[in-house]
Amino acid sequence: MNKLALLLPLATTLLVACGGDDTRYRDRVIEVPGEPTENPVEYMPVDGFVLGFWVMDEDEGCDSFCLNDYSAYGSPLFVADLNHAPLAEAPALGDDGEIGGVLALTGDRQASTRDSAVFSNTLIGERFAIHLRARTGDDTLHTVLSLGTPSGTALNVQLARQSLVAEFPRQDKRLLVSLDDATDWQEIQLASDGDRVSLQVGCTEVAAFDRVSGSPILSTAPTRAMVGARWGSTASDAFTGDVDVLRISYQAEANLFCVD
Repeated sequence: MNKLALLLPLATTLLVACGGDDTRYRDRVIEVPGEPTENPVEYMPVDGFVLGFWVMDEDEGCDSFCLNDYSAYGSPLFVADLNHAPLAEAPALGDDGEIGGVLALTGDRQASTRDSAVFSNTLIGERFAIHLRARTGDDTLHTVLSLGTPSGTALNVQLARQSLVAEFPRQDKRLLVSLDDATDWQEIQLASDGDRVSLQVGCTEVAAFDRVSGSPILSTAPTRAMVGARWGSTASDAFTGDVDVLRISYQAEANLFCVD
């Protein structure tokens, strides 16, 4: 077994026991009759169960352009072309997201964890919560998020202007839902309590399924994360649009986009 996988449960215990949580904050306008006020409020908690939390701002400590991971485990997303080669020019990050930056994807690049990352060496398991904030004006479905192993895809999420797909190959499930207009930000949550998987968009459950016993929901092996294309040694089905937030936890959680 990989040493990182053995160390992670201990690290999680220490973080939780010692109160080693961290929090990213934002200012939200709270409407008070006659007097709008700015108040700092918790955006999303970061504890030992959060395997990755990317708000699309640059980590300047990498050997090529990468995005900072605000989880305790420090697994940056490296922005590269579809063959995993560094880009000739670093991408410009937008500033119109909810928090951090905005990664613009142009159909020829992706952002992914490396083989050596803690994320890529940690089994997510059957209980998880994935929060994703993205948008697109493309009328054709393309992959905005995928999780994969050397043997195949564990999760594939596609987004188009008027539709969303979440595919779980090991469960032989493909959830397809209609959207009003994904040129506006879409707040997407996928969550599993180990028995039931739900898909929420904008705080409304739009699809769900019960786990088929005998097969994992995602994978029996650790997965790599990829934003903007379908995972593979050569990435495919590249996405055109923007991504603002990706947070992956290996415990079941409520939809944190909906917590005031």
